Amino acid sequence: MKIKMAVQRRNFRERKDCLGEYSNAELIRRFRLDLNGINFVEGLIRHDIQAGSLRNHALTSTQKLLLTLRYLATGKMQLCNGDDMGVSQSSVSRAIACTLESLSSDRMVQRFIKFPMQANQIRDNQEKFFQIAGFPGIVGAIDGTHIQIIAPNVNENEFVNRHHYHSINVQVVFDASYKIIDVVAKWPGSTHDSRILRESGLHVLFENNHIPGHTHLLGDSGYPSRRWLLTPFLRPQPGPQTNYNR
Repeated sequence: MKIKMAVQRRNFRERKDCLGEYSNAELIRRFRLDLNGINFVEGLIRHDIQAGSLRNHALTSTQKLLLTLRYLATGKMQLCNGDDMGVSQSSVSRAIACTLESLSSDRMVQRFIKFPMQANQIRDNQEKFFQIAGFPGIVGAIDGTHIQIIAPNVNENEFVNRHHYHSINVQVVFDASYKIIDVVAKWPGSTHDSRILRESGLHVLFENNHIPGHTHLLGDSGYPSRRWLLTPFLRPQPGPQTNYNR
């Protein structure tokens, strides 16, 4: 006796053509990048995230990037993002994971985030900072910023910052054009800015004189004053100290 097996065909939802449907202004509102920006990033990571084939309606590299950008830009639940673009929640999750892995790889970070080491690079940064407020010798501005996270299962209390929410305290240095030139993103939210700096590679570079002299960072009062790190006077006297703080 022959038994006939019923084969259930998979139904694929229609996927939205965001790049064809939205103007640049609408793309920026939804994804924080315009068409050129999206194409640029997709070109950087295409080989890391593209599927081996497009069989079974596999996501393209552009679709994976758009799902990730939408998630980062809005913070919406993955299910909602999937519904918006005609993709299952599980596909959204996999797309975000592989895209973020590529974007945060050492290869990508080292390509775009570089602290200036050569004299001509440092001089260029110093000139641009001087044009802003007449402050000489500045190569970058440093600060910590708290990135909110879901409470972890391990060492949960260490991630509660002074604002009473869970975070990672990220140290960022940027130049006069707001470009990030150094970043440390591994410390729990309760960690003080000064400790993150003290245990960073940047501290080693300056303290061991790998950076030319008369080169400074600007930081707020959360950092200790150093010959290479200029911080505000806590109680400035009228005149030069007030002008310096300003």
